[in-house]
Amino acid sequence: MFEAPDSPGTSPFLPAARRLRGLVFDLDGTLIDSVEDLRAALNRLLAGRGRPPLERSAVQAMVGDGARKLVERALTAAHGAAPDVATLDPALTAFLADYEAAAAVHTRAYPGVREVLTRLRGAGLKLAICTNKPYAASVAVLDALQLSDAFDAVIGGDSTPARKPDPQPLQAALDALGLPPGGAVMIGDGPHDALAAAAAGTGFIGVTYGYGTAGFAALTPAPITIDRFADLPARLGLTGG
Repeated sequence: MFEAPDSPGTSPFLPAARRLRGLVFDLDGTLIDSVEDLRAALNRLLAGRGRPPLERSAVQAMVGDGARKLVERALTAAHGAAPDVATLDPALTAFLADYEAAAAVHTRAYPGVREVLTRLRGAGLKLAICTNKPYAASVAVLDALQLSDAFDAVIGGDSTPARKPDPQPLQAALDALGLPPGGAVMIGDGPHDALAAAAAGTGFIGVTYGYGTAGFAALTPAPITIDRFADLPARLGLTGG
């Protein structure tokens, strides 16, 4: 049985239900480390425009708000000014076509992800992805890493009109799972995930190894966090093997 690790109702970031029925996961920085493939595709885009490559740290800081914002930030960094729509739209199209064709060359699941997802499903929980990454790119990565079968639903950054921190995509994930907010917990690596969870009425658990974790410090109250994905079952109160 899953039980919330703390008393429900004391924080918008604590799991909201005594008995959990489902979990909704962010993707990049939570389940997978995808920066190197994103960086490679961005640098190919920039090279075609005669611009120098971006370092990993720069790309990591750009991730989290969807592909359009990622490409916009990369072009802004490369040119010193934000691109106009006439520049950004074709650049985004080119980036997505390139990235989706080679989305899992260097991308890997974080340690413990496969084993923990199998355990969670075995415990009867429904699982979904809620990411700001476009749907097609998300599915391409999940398929390449052989993780697709672990999830009952995938909500991408273009699956709904709004993206996290707006709660709309998280609500779409809950609807796809057939769950009320109080029966689910969101797991993510940044404040967008935590704020979406609070607005949607789910619980939230943050991972400290991801891309946006520095933003947790600005949240009041501070969210529950785990340092390793393998710690998630225990944090949820899952007992047994």
